[in-house]
Amino acid sequence: MKKLLVLFAFVCLGLNGFSQEPSLPNGNFESWWLKPNWGYYEPNGGFFHTLNILDTVPTSAGVSVYRCSDTVHRGSYSARCITRAMVIVYPVIVTIPGVIGTLKINWIKSTAVLGEKFNWTTKPGRFQGWYQSYPLNGDSSAAIMLLSKWNSGTHKRDTIAYNRLVFHGIVNTWTQFDDAVYYRDNTTMPDSITVLLLSCAGYNASNMMGSVGQIGSQAYFDDVTITNVAGIEYVFQPSVDVKISPNPASSYINVRLDKVMKDGSFEIYDSEGRRTGQFAMTEMTAQFSVSTLSAGVYYYRFRNAGEVVNTGSFIINR
Repeated sequence: MKKLLVLFAFVCLGLNGFSQEPSLPNGNFESWWLKPNWGYYEPNGGFFHTLNILDTVPTSAGVSVYRCSDTVHRGSYSARCITRAMVIVYPVIVTIPGVIGTLKINWIKSTAVLGEKFNWTTKPGRFQGWYQSYPLNGDSSAAIMLLSKWNSGTHKRDTIAYNRLVFHGIVNTWTQFDDAVYYRDNTTMPDSITVLLLSCAGYNASNMMGSVGQIGSQAYFDDVTITNVAGIEYVFQPSVDVKISPNPASSYINVRLDKVMKDGSFEIYDSEGRRTGQFAMTEMTAQFSVSTLSAGVYYYRFRNAGEVVNTGSFIINR
């Protein structure tokens, strides 16, 4: 049985440091939940998502990603992706790729909102995983990773790194993909990561109606990971919402919770995993001094009765 994903990922730096397994949250696809009333499974953890919600619209495309137990690289489950078709107004047919990744649907614009917060303090070195591919009529499957950072000057995202792996032909045994991360800008830390695992390589994220592929093409994915990353723990499903302001900060931070924690503790860590502050917090709002901390990126974890219930980061700028 494959090891379950290690939830708590910290830099290993002595007494106050932590160790990390270099894996994307639920990248082994062992954890799924059955969506009530609809009868399809979604990956757990809040990192990977699917387009299975399209199975619920009047012109249903059908389920395009399945929890698969028939063939796995390791463990109990893999992700099976299959390209579907959606009839908008006959004879207009839209290709819906089987995709599992960091995406959510923008219904108004018919686009996919891509990316999740980059929660690590070091940049990944390699993009890895295992796949099988069963394309039809010359189709191909794909695995994509993109790292980006918001540019407040241009109000656009700058691409830090981009890897696009296309798999041609039938691959009917579990085969590893392993690619060095290609950096366009190796001096900037990303703040967002996008991972897409696709049954057809012709996916159009900016216009879902413009995807190209062969209906029925399939691909399986398992044990998808990035390597050489280190940072704070990734809390899958925070049980309390934490908001930090101002961010960037200079002399103090305001911390706001969405509910009262009876035994709350707010901890601050630097980029090397050293704890630089710890404060009790039993009200919904509190203000903490950060005037003694140097400029840079800091990470917090919020505990309730000793259990880590939320994590995140903030910037000190002077």
